[in-house]
Amino acid sequence: MRLNYKQRQERIAEVNRQAWENVDRSPEVIRENYDKYSRIPIEIIACPLGKAVNHGGLLRIAEAFMLERVTFSYEEDQYNDFSGHQGSIRWQPYRWMNVEEEVENAKGRQILALTLDDRAVSFRNVDLRYPVSLIVGSELDGIPSEIAAKAEQSVAIPMYGLMGSLNVATATGIVIEHFAHEYARTHQFEPLREVSQKLLKQ
Repeated sequence: MRLNYKQRQERIAEVNRQAWENVDRSPEVIRENYDKYSRIPIEIIACPLGKAVNHGGLLRIAEAFMLERVTFSYEEDQYNDFSGHQGSIRWQPYRWMNVEEEVENAKGRQILALTLDDRAVSFRNVDLRYPVSLIVGSELDGIPSEIAAKAEQSVAIPMYGLMGSLNVATATGIVIEHFAHEYARTHQFEPLREVSQKLLKQ
């Protein structure tokens, strides 16, 4: 029997719940088995960032929320800088690809562009359907218009001050926290670390 969307989500939630019941939470076991744990089905697709230091920031954000992967675009000067990753480079899956190719490969995923264009809505108001691919751009040039046009929807962060933009890693972190929290809430996905589990139960 073919399951509808709601039935599929309920089955995923039950499988996740059963799996998490049997997880040994000791740091040693977590590290040893880290590549076997399920991940939140969100991908960050980064256009050329210009400031290579943002590679490390995005990687750390992705690992903090156990995202599926980060796909980086090749920088024009072929340089990358993972400073600030704080060890996440060891644990977080990432790869290098041409951004146009990766967006084309993302068929079947909900593709969203983090950019303030004419069709942007608040990131909190988008109807999320996982798996999600979130395209982010450089602080200077943003997301190229031809790439943003391939996204199903543009999302942006409402801001209250005079400044009209944020550092790309900061903006991505704000949006990813919401997307990951919504997935965890609806799919019974729990943090590995007990301290974060307790925070969510308060």
